[in-house]
Amino acid sequence: MKYSKQILALTFVTCMLPVYAVDYPVLSHNGTGYTLTIPYFEMESLGGKNAYEVKLNSSQIENPQFTVDFSSLQNKTLGNPASIEGENTCLKTAHGAFLACQSETRVDFAIDTVRCLNTSDSECSDDIDESFTQEMQECEAINQARIAVCGVLGGAAYLQDLDPSDFIDPTTITDANANPYLPLVAGNTWVYQSGEETVTVTVTNQTREIQGINAVVVKDVVTENGELVEDTDDWFAQDKNGNIWYMGELSKNYEDGWLDDLDGSWRAGDEAAQAGILMYAKPENHINETYRQEFLAGEAEDYAQVISVTATTANEHFSCNGNCLQTYEGSPLEPAGFEDNTPETKFYAPGIGMIRAYHFDPETGELAEGEAVEELISFTPGS
Repeated sequence: MKYSKQILALTFVTCMLPVYAVDYPVLSHNGTGYTLTIPYFEMESLGGKNAYEVKLNSSQIENPQFTVDFSSLQNKTLGNPASIEGENTCLKTAHGAFLACQSETRVDFAIDTVRCLNTSDSECSDDIDESFTQEMQECEAINQARIAVCGVLGGAAYLQDLDPSDFIDPTTITDANANPYLPLVAGNTWVYQSGEETVTVTVTNQTREIQGINAVVVKDVVTENGELVEDTDDWFAQDKNGNIWYMGELSKNYEDGWLDDLDGSWRAGDEAAQAGILMYAKPENHINETYRQEFLAGEAEDYAQVISVTATTANEHFSCNGNCLQTYEGSPLEPAGFEDNTPETKFYAPGIGMIRAYHFDPETGELAEGEAVEELISFTPGS
């Protein structure tokens, strides 16, 4: 299956590394490509540190790859970046998160440097230098991915003002009124297999009130070779139109049998976190539309795009022929093209839910190297 829709994955190409932007960039396009203007960045060279304004160009809309326009370089006074201006809240948010990422990386580097002083490891300094460079490059890659999302979603702040009266009691959801692509009927259980990983998703009879909205608790348990890797409580709410809203999650991540962290956890209303659309009631009305599924800067930034409602796919146990919903999903926190990150496509069968998903190579649309297809191997209907 070839994947030809627009992909929000940017590959940042430049021969001037490291480049550390310290003012927010501006993304614009003219219908045939993109121009990314960075008003101020610092560059280390053999002659010392310099500051410039620079433009990066991409000659294509789909899968844009940016290259430096060296003729656009303008000298700037070192240490005197332009102030942040304009009304583009999305880019300002990306910029603030970018600075935070750089600051955190520098703090980690400083702490690691101190620790190197108290070790006999002769390679400690080289290791932390390499790690610092990689992490700063990751900050840049995440920033570029956020800019791409802003270019598609626009510059307005992402704010949701949800009215509890617009939502239904999750305990009243049945096969008759459930969203066909994500039926939140109590007891519904999906088991997925992906290589050595098994994922069990269960709609419980528990609820959680979030921002005055009664959300159902959906358990998502991941094991690898029988060992617990992740145990997550997802909080989903269905509105009266049939849309499924993602209200947050408590994600418990395990390593070697021990609770390691709660990374990825968030709850709408806390720390400015915003709910997002997890599944539209009528995705056919949103073809090629990109939308946020969740939003807490630095923690939960997933977005999705409706590709088709007439897709065909199959595995050993389930199939759909011309009536499958296909989506593309990604997150700027895992920018496609950086290291081993790849975007993901999912297929949903009406009345069942997701039956197949895989990470794909943006260049070919085929299964990404080293990735396994996630297949639905059993579906047990609830009551």
